[in-house]
Amino acid sequence: MRYFICLLLALCIPASVIHAAGEVKLSSAQQEVVDARKARVAAAERRDFATWSALVADDCIYSTDDGALSTNVKAKTIEHWKKPIEYDREVNARDYVVHLYGNTAVLNLRITGHEQFTDSDIISEVRETETYIKQNGSWALVAKQWGLLPVNFHKPVAGDASLYKDYVGQYQWRPLDAVETVSLKDGKLWSNLGGDEDEALPLGSETFFFKDDLGSVTFVRDARGRVTGYTYNRNDGQEIHVKKIK
Repeated sequence: MRYFICLLLALCIPASVIHAAGEVKLSSAQQEVVDARKARVAAAERRDFATWSALVADDCIYSTDDGALSTNVKAKTIEHWKKPIEYDREVNARDYVVHLYGNTAVLNLRITGHEQFTDSDIISEVRETETYIKQNGSWALVAKQWGLLPVNFHKPVAGDASLYKDYVGQYQWRPLDAVETVSLKDGKLWSNLGGDEDEALPLGSETFFFKDDLGSVTFVRDARGRVTGYTYNRNDGQEIHVKKIK
């Protein structure tokens, strides 16, 4: 039920396998890049602009998770720091991958973001890619891009388990796509697509979601009440209609 997410996961299998066994040991040169990032983040938490600015190039560019491009990073950072740090902070930086190309370095990592809104702590799982250039013996950030990982924070509701048997079967998004198998185990609904099995959690009447996907699935019936497929509801409002083939 999660074709696009499964495709992305398939492309990331080597990295996932590596990190499942623990953090990759970095060389001393790679660790320098990570340490430069840690120093920049620590300076930001202290609101120490002088230290932070020395670790960021004047022409640094940011590309945000919503596609916005910022080419005036330092000025915007000064403005942003007028707000409390609780408004936007990161924790648990991890999964570091560093590639070095002479005086250029590319760092990829994962962080957990927190944004405080009155009594709500909004959590986002984020993956970042940062590019550095070594100048005068130190690494300076020249570009940063980040995107949100698909983590669904919806809470399951009580579903009508008596209907689950109607959903069991095989589904296909397109003729050349892998066939998805929906099964019923111990009163719970499961989806297996490409070898990855995930529980479908009830969200409403015949609508389900998955923890690692931001969309939802609503099963469709014909005039006689038979399940003929489902609609995958993307979080941007677009729909994909999936056919039940068996």
